[in-house]
Amino acid sequence: MVGVLIRMKFAVLRNTASDGKTAWAALGGTVGLCLAIATVVLAFFDFSHPRMLMDLLAVTFALWALGWMVGPTFAGEPPLNGRHFHRQPIPRGTLALGLLASAMVAVTTVVTLLAFTSLIVFAARLSLGAVMVSVPAVILLLLLVVLLSRVCSLLFGTLAMSRVGGVVTATVTAAMIALASFSWIIFVGIYLLLEHGFPPLLSTVLRWLPSSWVLLSVEAAGRGDWWWTAGPLAALAGLVAGLFLVWTRLLGPRRLARAVVRGSSAARAASPRWPRGDQGALYLREMRTWWRDPLRTQNIALPVAFSIITVLFPLVLGFTGLFPFAGAATALMAAATCANLYGQDGTALWMTLMLPGKEKEDVRARQLAWLTLFGPLTLAMTAGGSLLHGDPSLVPWALAANLAALGGGAGVLIWISVADLVPGPDPHRSKNSPLDHGDVTGQSFLTLLLTAVAVLPALGVALAGQLLDRPPLLWASVPVALLTGFVCYAWFGVLAARRLRAQGPDLLQLMRSGKRPAVADRETRAPSAFETMGAKRQLLMWGSMAVGILGLFPQGLVPLGIKLSGSADRVWFLALYMPEPWQWPVIAGMILIGLAGFGGMLAIYLAESRKVKEQAARPPRAG
Repeated sequence: MVGVLIRMKFAVLRNTASDGKTAWAALGGTVGLCLAIATVVLAFFDFSHPRMLMDLLAVTFALWALGWMVGPTFAGEPPLNGRHFHRQPIPRGTLALGLLASAMVAVTTVVTLLAFTSLIVFAARLSLGAVMVSVPAVILLLLLVVLLSRVCSLLFGTLAMSRVGGVVTATVTAAMIALASFSWIIFVGIYLLLEHGFPPLLSTVLRWLPSSWVLLSVEAAGRGDWWWTAGPLAALAGLVAGLFLVWTRLLGPRRLARAVVRGSSAARAASPRWPRGDQGALYLREMRTWWRDPLRTQNIALPVAFSIITVLFPLVLGFTGLFPFAGAATALMAAATCANLYGQDGTALWMTLMLPGKEKEDVRARQLAWLTLFGPLTLAMTAGGSLLHGDPSLVPWALAANLAALGGGAGVLIWISVADLVPGPDPHRSKNSPLDHGDVTGQSFLTLLLTAVAVLPALGVALAGQLLDRPPLLWASVPVALLTGFVCYAWFGVLAARRLRAQGPDLLQLMRSGKRPAVADRETRAPSAFETMGAKRQLLMWGSMAVGILGLFPQGLVPLGIKLSGSADRVWFLALYMPEPWQWPVIAGMILIGLAGFGGMLAIYLAESRKVKEQAARPPRAG
């Protein structure tokens, strides 16, 4: 049974592989391998504090376990799960053993096993008996994280069937994105801990975590205390067995929660009033969809959670300068998460196509509904953040960025969702992971980039007013933001309506079949550059995008704003830690690096787009 399931898993992976998935798998595997090697190297270090190494390993093992627990919310369902075998006469215990064995045969498991070998290195520094104890301890720890991942995957899948579950899933995903975006703060925390040591309470809490029990056992073996050696290992083995039994029970066909009921009197009562007419009816439908659909709930909760976590990160160093920009960050991320708005509705597009000539009204209704949800919310966050920060000099910057992001996002997201739609399941077949609704990474990044570009004119006016010390010019950034936002809202909306009118039947067929037309001519839609791009070029493009984001925003524009405001806070920005004569050149260099990263990404995308157009323009070969 185990061999059969392992072969089935490889067959599923082989037949569902694509260039995009391969690129992301290669990137994730490379990052994971680097982290695993760093974990092993950590075990070789000597520290001035005698128990520092054990505390650092406890933190590291806890982070690996946390990554396995929250991974299902982002990576999607495993290739094989119990749902695939509900109708097969296989005992649950046998099925659970087979699925566990197939889960162990994976790149992520091998990388994690390599990271956990740091426990053997730690034991080798103690005694031979500690090394003998560390080998079964590594196996138990690996089983622990794999079982935690599978149990959390099923629980998240159940939670996501409700709006509350959508909020939970979105919050976890937002925390992961924020941690990845601001991971350099970890190095600041490590520096402080290495200098002063772990607080006693934190050290005690870390040692009581199940992921640290193997460290307690190995340490006890090193000093010859065999009772404390056997106790944590026995407790860990019992926890692993308990998780296995829970997972076995969850593999059954019964669900732990009811599916959400789409539509209720509460939803109708919460829907705002709108004047009569076609656009009013479509707007009301869209607002009710936002209220009822758990996936739309994720789209609301994720940007809010991300921006709050982002602005709270600098509080570790007592910096509140990002508080006023919480609203702008929410608007930017909200545009990115809604970049596949039509694809999220599945095949419901047929209702729009049955009303010829109403494409513009449908587009405008979706834009207005998005602005109704995120407009007051983000403006309230900007006002609240400005009050908490207390410095009025940042108010025009934050307000202009917020207004431009709202208008730009409302236009860009609706155009991207039509121009590069990603097919996904119908809402009644929704699953727990965001990636189970189609891989919209490229569309989200492009929406984020274009929306950020729409914000730049207003920020440029604000920068000119700040440099020239002209308050009227500084506040002129607000009407510039309104004008830029309105132009993006109107222009991109018109483009989206035209494309929806011209390509509506093709988009419906795409959502029904999940495949684009094999032959592209002047009357059918050619495949996008994201679909034809090879794995290496995708990896290079997204790497350039990451360099652009890190260089331009957190290491370029943010320290630029801090310098212009006259603040002495250095936070964790590289330029502000340089000697005074070098700070401005480093800021300029970071901005140039960021722009070069975005330029490289755009160049790769445009080159691929030209190749697609050239191939589409070629006449088909005869016979």
